[in-house]
Amino acid sequence: MAAVLTHNLNDLKKITFFVDECQRQHIPVLGPDVNESFHNFMVNNKGEIRFGLAAIKNVGGAAAENIISERKENGPFSSIFDFAKRVNLKSVNKRSIEALAMAGAFDGFENTHRAQYFYRENTEDTIFLEKVVKFANDYQVQKNSAQASLFGETSDVEIKDPELPECAPWTKIEQLKNEKEITGFYMSGHPLEDFKLEIDNFCNVTITDLKNNKEKYKNKNVTFAGILTSVNHRTSKSGNPFANFTLEDFTDFDSYILFSEDYLKMKHFLLEGSSLLIKASIVERKFKNGQLDIRINSIMLLSEALERNTSKIQLSVSLSALTDDLINSIEGLVKKSKGNCKLNFTINDLEDKTNISLLGTNNLVEPSGFMKGIQEFEEVRFVLK
Repeated sequence: MAAVLTHNLNDLKKITFFVDECQRQHIPVLGPDVNESFHNFMVNNKGEIRFGLAAIKNVGGAAAENIISERKENGPFSSIFDFAKRVNLKSVNKRSIEALAMAGAFDGFENTHRAQYFYRENTEDTIFLEKVVKFANDYQVQKNSAQASLFGETSDVEIKDPELPECAPWTKIEQLKNEKEITGFYMSGHPLEDFKLEIDNFCNVTITDLKNNKEKYKNKNVTFAGILTSVNHRTSKSGNPFANFTLEDFTDFDSYILFSEDYLKMKHFLLEGSSLLIKASIVERKFKNGQLDIRINSIMLLSEALERNTSKIQLSVSLSALTDDLINSIEGLVKKSKGNCKLNFTINDLEDKTNISLLGTNNLVEPSGFMKGIQEFEEVRFVLK
């Protein structure tokens, strides 16, 4: 698979497709690393595929070759400053270094995170990486000047490394968005992973289902979810506002349109990076020879879906797994998650093939907090209603 990825090095869409295929086959694909990656995709000693440096947008072959040759000749890079001082800044320029940072190629350096490289003290200040490049350029100029001197005593140049800025790390969404921009896909996860519970319980179709089997859902209501990756607000020739936007889930991406009143009602949800739950109906378009259309009926934030769509939680536990510790843990979780959602219990006796339902009239919980905790207990099954 590493060879296939390398063969498609200059085709970002194909790289994205094959990386997704690796993930489906449970083949680990690691992000780029300046101390392990080569020009092309490669398999490391653990059997994992490591992302190729030249596959990163704005890096290029010359920069990748310079990084690799310097690492082979003088050993691994110990920090961002060591890296910048040692590479050829004409080949590995500011644009390349920014792309490497966004893709996570410097994540192996201790006590650093990606947001530091792009930190600005104020709006008029340059990002920290520009200061690093300037520092490294000054270092190389002085080093070359000293080596060209008639005397050898000054050949070792001592310039103190700048201090890394203190700032908050990027949010997961920020990190994933930057990864996709520079590599074509989400490398360290997916923005929807935090909403898997909501997607599994409230969605009845995926974006792939709608793209490939629209006829199957004709005249039916569907619910699907995704992250909004792009949006374009426009005005028609007749002066009516509308928007087309792209939504992406774990399976695929597709574009949708909101017109007129629907647009005015739901446009506040159309913000890039938002994770959305969409309810729609599949209808036949008038005067379009039976062409099917996805008509969006409502949109809500995925972060609010659990609270708004859950009126009751049904827990199920087998009798053999019901211990005092489990009972106490669930009771403690209920007390910590007070809310308005009903909580019912069913105890299953697998030997006698019987079950006992316990209606928790006084057990009212807040769904988000409760479900976050209850999922840690493998012996407990649940259904959201």
